[in-house]
Amino acid sequence: MSTKPNRDEMLDAIADADAAMDEGSKWPGMSYEQGVAEALRWVLGESKNPLAD
Repeated sequence: MSTKPNRDEMLDAIADADAAMDEGSKWPGMSYEQGVAEALRWVLGESKNPLAD
């Protein structure tokens, strides 16, 4: 199990997501709902940062 992200990690992920909206998504095949689910799993500490390489 991963650890829950701290505030700075979440803010970095938000900045990455904002940049992707301008530059194009790394995951064009992922639905909105899949992205939300992956982000919430990360916040709960159940997975790693979905925006990390």
